[in-house]
Amino acid sequence: MNNAPDSAPDDVPGAAADIEVPRPALMTDEDFEALEEILTSDVVPEDCMDLEMLDGYLAAVLISPRPIAAERWMPGVWSAHGDEVGFGSGTGLQRAIRLVKAYHNELLATLGLDDDDEACWEPFCFAIADGDGLKLGEAWIDGFAQGLDLWPEGWEEGLDEEAVEAVRETLDEVLTPWGEDDAAKADDETRLGWLAAVGEAANDIFSHWRDLGLPAAAPLSTAPPRKPGAPTPGRNDPCPCGSGKKYKKCCGAEAGDTDA
Repeated sequence: MNNAPDSAPDDVPGAAADIEVPRPALMTDEDFEALEEILTSDVVPEDCMDLEMLDGYLAAVLISPRPIAAERWMPGVWSAHGDEVGFGSGTGLQRAIRLVKAYHNELLATLGLDDDDEACWEPFCFAIADGDGLKLGEAWIDGFAQGLDLWPEGWEEGLDEEAVEAVRETLDEVLTPWGEDDAAKADDETRLGWLAAVGEAANDIFSHWRDLGLPAAAPLSTAPPRKPGAPTPGRNDPCPCGSGKKYKKCCGAEAGDTDA
């Protein structure tokens, strides 16, 4: 079972509805390169996701049948250690957050498009050089698995049982090769095929939920978090920049960064 189904299971009964998915502006090449660079810089924690892992992570978050709030998924971008991490610069962090939000919006705009649409989302992964510790696509699939873990508990409640089972079977089919005992022996061409199958499944699942009348996540604001003169959050309040961290351990750790 190395290939995703040709399409989402259209025969699954459900209340279909035409939903207009918001189409935020796509990132510029400059912003894309800036995001790739900042995710491996000293601004973010050492175990911050790189762009490949982030792509898989956000893909899984966005194909959830129930929208997942940014406050829930954003902390996982920066570190597996939650609130017990530090950042190199409040200003740099705010820029990183805005770029991650912009990337989220880009996936939201391009997931589920027709295959012949050149803007249709495809999984992003880095080429593998000799001596790299990871196999091709390994970081992506790790991020995707982390995103799936964030799907709300009981997400299947109220949905048609056949729809739920079809999505589970689709995910099982395209993820199975990655967990096989001999997966590490697969060559790059084979692994690219596996990755393409997961990407096709993600696009199909995203479209399938829309066909059943379930709303997609909303685009995130990439504007500066608050205007000068706005009330300062309490030290233990969530930071308004959207990092998911407490204010005292994020933008509140440095003075003068609120206008970044």
